[in-house]
Amino acid sequence: MQNISKFEKEKLLNLLECNEKELAILVDKTNNLFQNQTNIYDMLLKILQQGHNIREATLAGMIIGEKFGYEKAKIELEDEIKDKLYRAFKNSQ
Repeated sequence: MQNISKFEKEKLLNLLECNEKELAILVDKTNNLFQNQTNIYDMLLKILQQGHNIREATLAGMIIGEKFGYEKAKIELEDEIKDKLYRAFKNSQ
């Protein structure tokens, strides 16, 4: 959400029919849910249970998907780097 342009943010605010403060609250709640849950289904269910409309829930789902994908890629990259370092160390002996 930090990488969107001012124009995209305005379009998003119009679509969600909210102001910047309400959008910031939604993003914060989404980030908190992501940090406290491990299952995407549970995260999305929690968003819908909080009474958000379908557009807000979709946006929150997109944010969670982005963060979940980033975390998964980060772990995979770390594992790949560790494996390469191990192989390089093993081959140097």
